[in-house]
Amino acid sequence: MNSSPLIKIASLLPSATEIICQLGLASNLVGVSHECDFPEQVKSLPRLTRSRINTNRPSGDIHANVTEIVKSAVSVYDLELDTIKELQPDYLVTQDLCDVCAVSFDQVKNACDSVFDFPTRIISLRPKFLDDVWDDLKRVSETFEAHDRYEKFRTDVDERIAAIKNAITTHGPEKKKILTVEWLDPVFIGGMWVPEMIDICGGEYLLADLGEPAQCVDYAALEKINPDVVVVKPCGYDLNKTKSDFDLLSANIPWKGWNAWKTGQVYLVDGNAYFNRPGPRIIDSLEILAACIHPKLFPEFWKTYGDGIIQLDAEF
Repeated sequence: MNSSPLIKIASLLPSATEIICQLGLASNLVGVSHECDFPEQVKSLPRLTRSRINTNRPSGDIHANVTEIVKSAVSVYDLELDTIKELQPDYLVTQDLCDVCAVSFDQVKNACDSVFDFPTRIISLRPKFLDDVWDDLKRVSETFEAHDRYEKFRTDVDERIAAIKNAITTHGPEKKKILTVEWLDPVFIGGMWVPEMIDICGGEYLLADLGEPAQCVDYAALEKINPDVVVVKPCGYDLNKTKSDFDLLSANIPWKGWNAWKTGQVYLVDGNAYFNRPGPRIIDSLEILAACIHPKLFPEFWKTYGDGIIQLDAEF
């Protein structure tokens, strides 16, 4: 299929929207989730989901609100059913991984089975590892006959991963202990595909399990480690929002006693745009991580992504 306008696609999460656009299918999108903000052209599309939580609140309030909603067996997100009925998409792209991150698969399936009076197919994404992310792109490309776009993307991904591995192998920097922070109150440590990314970058990941959800850790556990590099990338937060919650970093994490602070390797990055969206920009996230872990080894990545990285210093 070559972006035929006859096939209408609705995306219910940001990573799916980015996958669809990466495959050259942006003109087929008829609606997106309330969080979809990339690429630029999707911002004008109808919003097909809404959140029950106020994301402008501090991290602790958001966590408490989400926890209470989940305990009440109520979804964190709602579908804009009337809008979807009006658009009548041929495909709904959703996820079956995290009910806190996006509308749940069950909500979508129930709507298709009991609410919508038009035929629509569901494509559900469930990435836990890096290969799952690339495989999701492949699966979507096969559905919409966008093979060439996928092959070009995958070749680029493989070359960029190989370049990072080769640079680290050739120059042989010592292995550093890496901590990635996914939430600040309470503190969660990045899981799923993030430990794999750390491994590719020649690091040792701390307090995380490959392919498993983010782990909640207490202050005592954090006092027992001494990371060499800390990357703070709260889920759903851009840099400005992360900075607004900065006081929580000092309150909940003993970061100023770690090697990472002493050597100037504590960083704030845009978790919303990069690390926490399992779509095409995960490869950009890998390069950002490589730049943070090995700043002298990858100056080209600092040139590309430096505006999106805040390196903490004595002013903080």
